[in-house]
This record gives sequence, C-alpha cells and structure tokens, in this order.
Amino acid sequence: MVLILGGAPVWGQSAQPGPGKPALTFSTEEMARELTGIAQELLRSKKYEKAAKTLKQLVFLKPEDAGLHFQLGQTYLKLGRYQDAVKAFKQAILFKADFAEAHLGLGGAYILMDRPEDAIEVLNRGLRLQENNVEGHTLLGSAQLLLKNYSEAAAAYRRAVQLDPKSAEAQLGLGQTYNYLGKYQEAVEALTQTVRLDPRNAGAHLELAAAYSNLGLYEQGLAACREALRLQPDWPEVHYGLGVFYACTGQYTDAVLAYKLATRLKPDFYEAFTGEGEALTQLERYDEAVDALHTAIRLSPDYARAHFSLGCAYLRQGVKTGALEQYEILSTLDLHLARTLFHYIVQDFVPR
Repeated sequence: MVLILGGAPVWGQSAQPGPGKPALTFSTEEMARELTGIAQELLRSKKYEKAAKTLKQLVFLKPEDAGLHFQLGQTYLKLGRYQDAVKAFKQAILFKADFAEAHLGLGGAYILMDRPEDAIEVLNRGLRLQENNVEGHTLLGSAQLLLKNYSEAAAAYRRAVQLDPKSAEAQLGLGQTYNYLGKYQEAVEALTQTVRLDPRNAGAHLELAAAYSNLGLYEQGLAACREALRLQPDWPEVHYGLGVFYACTGQYTDAVLAYKLATRLKPDFYEAFTGEGEALTQLERYDEAVDALHTAIRLSPDYARAHFSLGCAYLRQGVKTGALEQYEILSTLDLHLARTLFHYIVQDFVPR
C-alpha cells in the first residue's frame, strides 16, 4: 500500500523557492552586460541583422545611453538601412550633444542618402567638436564633391591627408577632386599614393588611369586600367576605360570589343555605345556605327556627344541631310559642338 501525503505529485507542483532561497533574477545591469557581450560577438562575426536586434534590446534597457544609439546607427549603416541609422545617430546626439563621432556618423548617413547639404551642416558641427578627425574631413570632402564644390572638396581632403598621409580613402578623394579641377599631375601623385596604400582598390587604379589619360600618357593609363580589370573583371566602367585608351592609341578594333563588353555588362551604358559608334566610324563600318549611336541617343536623348558623333558618322557616309538633322538637335544642347559640326558640314570636311 502506497501512502500518499496531501498535495499534488512532484511533477505537478509549480517550482517555488525554498524557505530563505529567493528566486533567481537578473538586474538590468547584468542583462545589459550579457547582451553587450552577445552584440560585440555578432558584430565581430559580421552578423549585422542579429547584432541590430540585440542592440535594440540594449537600447530598450538603457534608453539614455548615447554610445548604444551610436553603435546601433553604425550597424544600420552596414545593413544599408540609412534612415534607421539617421534616427539612431540623432538619438545619440540627443542624449550627448557633444558626441562628435555621432555627428560624423550622421553626416556619413546623409551622404549615403544623397543629402550632401545636410551632411555638410552636421559634419562641420562634428569637426568643431573634434577638429583633427581624419574621417570627418574625408566625409566633408565627399559631401562637397557630390555638390561639385571642387575647391572646397580639395581643401577638406587635403586636411585629411595632412592629418593622416596613410589614409587611402582621403588620398583617393583628393585624386578624384584634382581630376575634376584639371590638376592632372597632382591627381596622379595622390592616386599613385592611393594604390600604394591600397593596391587592391580597382576604383583607385581606374581613377589613376583617367588622370594619365588627361595628361596624354596613354601607355601608363592603359596599364592602370588593365590592373583595375584584373582586380574587378566584371566592372563595366573598366571595359569602357579600356575602350577609351584603345581608341586614343588607334586600336579601334580592340576599342569596339571593349565597348561591347561594357554594354553587355551594363545595357544602358550610353557613353559606351557612343564610344563604340565612334570607333566603328573610324573603321568605316558606318551602318554599325549609326546603329550604336542611335542606341546611345535612345538611352540618353540629351547626350550631346552622341548627336555630334552621329553627325560626323553621317558626314563620313556622305549623308549630309542626316548630319544637318543632328546639327539642329545639337543647337539646343551644346552650341560649341553644334558650331563645330556645322563648320564640318559647310566646309565639306570629313572629320577623322
């Protein structure tokens, strides 16, 4: 006979602490420490989605911790969630107005959102708080470059380079800006330094190739372009660059092939169709040239160079009426090119 004492069986009883033994609980600080460790590990492992969720839990526990909001903003940038990043950086600034890095992070988010005017405002605020921040000056240069304020961009990049000559990003920005300013030798110097610091940066090699092209140093430019191609073989702009160099050195068949590769990778690449048409014109393959140039114009009706090149192709073909039609269109797009084409037409001059 089994003697049953009052109460439920053991497995049916709810767990209750024994006399004098309190239930196990975590304080907010202990939970925060645990979640912080998890978040840091997720960030190290580049598991940004999970890291963002963990950081949001942390922010819930410690809503006035500016550093957590800043870290969440940085994580959102990694995820391409720029609007969320803006909100997080603003929260960091709300709780710590002199948080320079948060201002700079907000500026970076605005640049990625193509809001350079807003970026400049907050970046200048951040740099007033931390005037020797290399990243801040580099970001300021990027924002000014987006606005085509080339002199201001160069000044910001130069300051970044002065603070850290080994900043490949600052050197690259400076080289790009010098290209826009027409300071091609200075561009070569900055970009040569960039590829020394970051030899696997295909964009830096391509920008260096452009600087060499502007100086008429086609062999050096071709070598830089080929290095960019080796690093990033599926980049349409690299194939376009090769086409430009081949055309500049009279290698028109190779130029056509390079331009065709560019348009295969990027079907709306109207500049490459234009280059292809120009190279085909030089090869006296006029029907193909006209087709390529018509494609460029269909993709970008206001692209003046395509209209000019089409007019020249028509002249080479002996079709003056076609050339005159392109002159009429050019007269509303680019007066200089229109006058040049008209001069060719009335002088019965066939451009090479």
